[in-house]
Amino acid sequence: MNLITGAIIGAILGFISSFGFMAMNIKKSQRSQLFPIIAVITTVFGAVGGARIGFNLQRSDRITQSLGLDKMKQTHYKNGKSWESQSSWIDVQGKHHVVTTLKSANYNNATVSLYNGTLIFTHGTSASSINIARYHSEAKKSIIIKLKDLSDS
Repeated sequence: MNLITGAIIGAILGFISSFGFMAMNIKKSQRSQLFPIIAVITTVFGAVGGARIGFNLQRSDRITQSLGLDKMKQTHYKNGKSWESQSSWIDVQGKHHVVTTLKSANYNNATVSLYNGTLIFTHGTSASSINIARYHSEAKKSIIIKLKDLSDS
């Protein structure tokens, strides 16, 4: 959705809401006189609100595409006795990003999450399929938020 689509949808919803507003707050004898005024006001507010929502969605989509998040590859597999999860993607500048969650002997058999080989989280010792998926989701979400904040500024 972009700015114009959001404004059009918002204007339509604003116009429709003017009928509800009039039915609830205005006497029947005054409705015909106040309808043009109320319809214009609610339509304008709806259009402005819809345009703002459309703009924010468009900006979010643009950031997601520039970071390469729309082409992310995710794998969840068993390695020996424990599970591992990995997400990888390449941004528009060609930089490769990898988030991996696994049980590692390098960290006292703790379950850890790594971003491009750098430790970002230590989760404990459980490496079951469910816990690895949950820990990986948290780590990936944290990295994505940080990357979006960096690209936003």
